Amino acid sequence: MPTLAVLAAAGLAARLVAGAPPAVPVPAAGDVRIEGNLTYEPGTGVLLVKDGAVIRRGDLVLRARSATYDPATGEIRASGGVLLSDPTRFVKADGVRLVLDGPFEADGVVAFVKDVPTDLSRAADLEAARAAGRNRLTFSGSRLRGDASGRFLLEGARLTLCDCPGGCAPSWELTSRRADVVPGVRATLSWPVLRVTPRFLFVDHPVPVLVLPWLYVPLGERQTGLLLPEVLSTGATGLQISEPVFVTLGRSADATLTPLYAFGRSRGQVAEGKPAVRGPGGRLELRWAPAEDAGGQVQLAYAHDLDREPLGEGGDRLALSGRHAQRISDRTSLDAALRLPLDAVWVRDLTADVLGRDAPYARSDLLLSHRRESFVLELGASYLEPLRPDGYLLDPATGAHESARTWGALGAGLDVASRWPAAAATLVPVALGPLRLSGRAGLSRFAPPSSAWDSGACWNVAPGTCADGPRRAAADRGDARAEVSAPLVLGDAVSLTPYLRGAATAYAFEADHPSTAAAWGVGGVAIATEVSRRFGSIRHAIAPRLEWRAGTASAGEGIPWTGYDALDRSTAGFLSAAPPGAWQQLRGAVETRLAADGADLLRLEVGQDYDARLGRFAETFAGADVAWRGLGVSAAARFLAIDDRPEAAPAAPIPSRFLDRFTELRASASYSDGRGDLLRAGFVSIGPGGSGTLLAGIDPLFDLRPSPMAVAASASAGARVVAGGATLGYDVLFPGRDQYVPSCAAGGPAQGRPVSAWRPQQQVASAVWNSPCRCFRITALVRHDDCGDWSYSASLDLSRLAEARAGR
Repeated sequence: MPTLAVLAAAGLAARLVAGAPPAVPVPAAGDVRIEGNLTYEPGTGVLLVKDGAVIRRGDLVLRARSATYDPATGEIRASGGVLLSDPTRFVKADGVRLVLDGPFEADGVVAFVKDVPTDLSRAADLEAARAAGRNRLTFSGSRLRGDASGRFLLEGARLTLCDCPGGCAPSWELTSRRADVVPGVRATLSWPVLRVTPRFLFVDHPVPVLVLPWLYVPLGERQTGLLLPEVLSTGATGLQISEPVFVTLGRSADATLTPLYAFGRSRGQVAEGKPAVRGPGGRLELRWAPAEDAGGQVQLAYAHDLDREPLGEGGDRLALSGRHAQRISDRTSLDAALRLPLDAVWVRDLTADVLGRDAPYARSDLLLSHRRESFVLELGASYLEPLRPDGYLLDPATGAHESARTWGALGAGLDVASRWPAAAATLVPVALGPLRLSGRAGLSRFAPPSSAWDSGACWNVAPGTCADGPRRAAADRGDARAEVSAPLVLGDAVSLTPYLRGAATAYAFEADHPSTAAAWGVGGVAIATEVSRRFGSIRHAIAPRLEWRAGTASAGEGIPWTGYDALDRSTAGFLSAAPPGAWQQLRGAVETRLAADGADLLRLEVGQDYDARLGRFAETFAGADVAWRGLGVSAAARFLAIDDRPEAAPAAPIPSRFLDRFTELRASASYSDGRGDLLRAGFVSIGPGGSGTLLAGIDPLFDLRPSPMAVAASASAGARVVAGGATLGYDVLFPGRDQYVPSCAAGGPAQGRPVSAWRPQQQVASAVWNSPCRCFRITALVRHDDCGDWSYSASLDLSRLAEARAGR
């Protein structure tokens, strides 16, 4: 392990100096200019410079106490405090001998290689040169010899990529008896020693930690070789060790092959049904960037899982993920994302975060878009792969546990309608005289991968007839929407915007299902004004707003089940463009703001929704935002203050006298200082039935029907403390109320397990150490959840070296 780490660190260090010119600057072509007390020797033709010699050729500057120059051979000899520099290198030596465009040698060498061209011609000593810009490479040696090709031998070598302020000891360095270097090709070190400077327990000088008999270092921008080993853990995998191997595949592609081994859970936890992964595995990642604004990557992950826990997976397991983004032209772009676990519990087993492993599906997308001045054309598709974060479920027909065969390949055995090839044309708002016109037309295919769900007794039935509700049949859908508005400003004080919108959908189903169509209209008007005055640099504004919106009932049968997406007008379920039947709504709100220098310091809002058709008040809402220096506070609440819903919402499984009064409640606060310290907290709660704005489609202001979404509340808090080069962090996730959360073991009760409010659900501690010499970053992270699972990761990040090279 340590050997591999040193090889990897040295390899990356070498790549950062890849292609670097010779260590000692070789004079560029041009005339030689000499400054100082000059003496000409007629017999030899040699020029002797005493009492402070300065020899210049192009950007190269040589300073020494004395020097000689032979114009016939191009040989320069200098001694006594020799300083040799060009815009990217600075060398101090006891003595230098070089031939213009030929071999060179130096004694008692200390050198800096800069990451960007820097004016070093005026640096009078070593410290001035060190402080002039960032040093990409620092090395020293007792003797250096090189040839015209740039190859050089360095004896008594010391090498580091650390750029330590004030000349302090580097965080790490390599020392070697002899270094044989071919710039851009390779370097070989004889008996190299890795030395580190801990900088704790009063140890502030380099300490040897590893000795090797020989070390080969590739010196290419992208070279095949070992990367740093990775050590991490999730609750399911336990300790996991991997060793990445980097392989170049030409100038614009590469691959990383990472064999790994997961040591898994204890046998007792596996028997309890907790998610478990044990055994060998690996990852193969391919990356490409064939052109500017084009690139992507794809990763195949494999695990030979030796644990077959109840309701879990075992044997050979695979997952495929990737992305590709490309700007084909100034107006055309392509984006693709692939996320395809090949079993239903892959994400649950291989994800450390407690929220991430509860994802109910994985989504893959493809989008090709072309924009013009007034419209956008899109062609795309998406696949929703259903996952099983709670393990395979019970089969309702047999009472047995649902098997992988029931789930099918990539979830194809389940009734999930994905959007297959779809095309759309969108007209962005354009001026048509005093009017503004916008619209959309699209054609989409919605279907599960299997046609087994396209027919049966549960198609086109009333809600409640089937145990799992009416199923969505595979369909081809056409949709069209158009809107015309007339924005007006009355007397420079009031804005008035009336608008009309029409929408239509048509469906062609598979098998013997008859085709259907639906159309509806929406109209509305929004009126707003703002009055303000100034108090010195503070501006106070009050902005009332009133909006009325109404819609017709749907003409045509439409669909009797949950919509395929938000464009559908459905009579069942809650994924619907608008509520069933005709509707008419009002919303009034007043906002007040205090601003200084164009930025809001305080914003307060209060408002009320009203269902004019039913004659009932809907939600009251209020919000507040505060921003002052490093402090930011935001809060918003929606609640039924006057009338209840026409239909009662299901009661919360575990009632809360306070939170059940709010349909939605959100709050967040953060404070940061100039040093980087941070405190933050957040809270979100969805009450019984949910908020009407969360349920509304794209046409109404709100939807009073209660949602079947589960009552839930969560809170989080975190802190960051910066102490010198270290940043310490702590984050905690809480349930915001007494509620049910997923069971720790697969196949637990359907409603999950009860947890108490404010009991930590997940805690994450992190520590980041940035080297004072700006040459590496160490990150360590530990997670612990309320199921008793621990996960951790640790990494050594050398990417800051590459960033420094790029001048960032």
